[in-house]
Amino acid sequence: MPSKPSWIKKTLSRFIPPFLRGAGGIATSAHTPQTTPDPTEEFISLNEEAIEKLATFIDFAEGFTIGFVEINFLADLDILIQHLATHPDCADAQFITLTLDDPNLRFLKDELVKRLANETLVPDKKPIIWIQGLEQSIHMSGDYPPMLNDLNFVRDAFVDSVPHPVLFCLPDYAINRVIQYAPDFWSWKSGLFRFKTRPSTQKFAADSTIFSDRIRESLLLEDWQERIDQLERLVMEYRPSGSPTPPELENYCWVLSELGIAYRGQGNVTQAAFYLRQAIDITENQTSAQSQRALALHELGILKANQGEIEDAIALYQQSLDIKEQIGNIHDKAATLHQLAILKANQGEIEDAIALYQQSLDIKEQIGDIKTKAATLHQLAILKANQGKIEDAIALYQQSLDITEQIGDIQTKAATLNQLGILKADQGEIEDAIALYQEVLAIDEQTGNIQGKAATLHQLGMLKANQGEIEDAIALFQESLNITEKIGDIQTKSMTLQWIGGLAADVQKDYETGIQCFRESLEILQRIGSPKAENAERQLAQIQALAAEQATTSEP
Repeated sequence: MPSKPSWIKKTLSRFIPPFLRGAGGIATSAHTPQTTPDPTEEFISLNEEAIEKLATFIDFAEGFTIGFVEINFLADLDILIQHLATHPDCADAQFITLTLDDPNLRFLKDELVKRLANETLVPDKKPIIWIQGLEQSIHMSGDYPPMLNDLNFVRDAFVDSVPHPVLFCLPDYAINRVIQYAPDFWSWKSGLFRFKTRPSTQKFAADSTIFSDRIRESLLLEDWQERIDQLERLVMEYRPSGSPTPPELENYCWVLSELGIAYRGQGNVTQAAFYLRQAIDITENQTSAQSQRALALHELGILKANQGEIEDAIALYQQSLDIKEQIGNIHDKAATLHQLAILKANQGEIEDAIALYQQSLDIKEQIGDIKTKAATLHQLAILKANQGKIEDAIALYQQSLDITEQIGDIQTKAATLNQLGILKADQGEIEDAIALYQEVLAIDEQTGNIQGKAATLHQLGMLKANQGEIEDAIALFQESLNITEKIGDIQTKSMTLQWIGGLAADVQKDYETGIQCFRESLEILQRIGSPKAENAERQLAQIQALAAEQATTSEP
């Protein structure tokens, strides 16, 4: 296996977060067998005292009695419940675990009574109700949670409705919000039991999110939510207290940034901005955490650019760039130059964009980063094509293709083939364009890049529409729409809805479908603050006017 280029080694040593460096703690001999700790033993050894206190609570609790179990990961909660089920002090208890994870849950008492009605109670056993998942309706931030508001008002009604001990199992942020927003209910607690997280649980959560090899852009909507859930729990683990050390700040900022990226991927721009801003704020004037601050500024710049707030995005990229130049992070400097070039190109400042891409390209050649070099060549080709320099564009695309084929980067290859398809389509070579898009589609399916597949289907739909094959076009757009709805890619969904609506109204004279599609597209664009909302609103008004005219002329 070939060794990694020297720049990769330097990059890893500088920018991998501290909690990954030296993972494993004490160095061991190459001949020392590595053993994985037993999860139950690991958890018990960390939490013996808390386990005994909780077992005593379960033994003595009678009637409606409230306890709070502070535990950040469900894997550890499962171990706790299984262990207590065999504890001598819990021999007379019947454990009933209820998962109440509806994010829109408002009336907890009513839901609890309904769930308990479906449970079979064991004679001569004391029911102990474990409730998990409520953090989904409590949320980590935001306005007054409706469920907690209701708890304060119906507290007394629990005594008769739920005549059993209840243990609320929540991560610490959710418990803090119970204290803040449901103080009357909180005051009834008979115990608070805090449990430490297993190191192996932390590692698994980090490996499956921050250090996962899975490509973010291809995640399903449910995968994004799972990632967010894991990251929110990691935030609790790495949140510093007192006078945090530099590594603690770096760890915390890294997780906050990843959480912001995850919410952005889900389309929740408010929460994305909230966490990225937190990462930026906590690293202000923290010399040791400037690389993390630069990352958060860069990611917030992407968010602002996606919202059409170009000037804000440029300012954020420039701040990130200044930090990277100051600390000598030329690899990430190249990435920010690349993003700035995209914005300049979108503003029509083509020569400035080309200059920025060239700076990025020079750095990538200097450090041997051929993978991202291919991406920059790809972007330069787009600009050359937009200038009408088609032969130059094709040459740059070919350089990019040569690199992606050499290194096996089939995803960048797919993006380049896609752009070549656009050139062919613009030149009227529709069949060649369709063939290129079909090749892209095959790569999307091979790599599991369903977001890319949706975009490719969208492109094919446009070609079919331009050929006058309306039924085929709508079928392709609908297939794309099905995917974007599944994965939560609301921006592509918005564009596809407009194409379906436009074809329905303009060609098929189906104004009802046209209005429905444009309304849904407009709602998305307004929700994300897109500048394209105004144009969509104008097109919707035109279709509504045509529909009204049709209704008038059809009246007897």
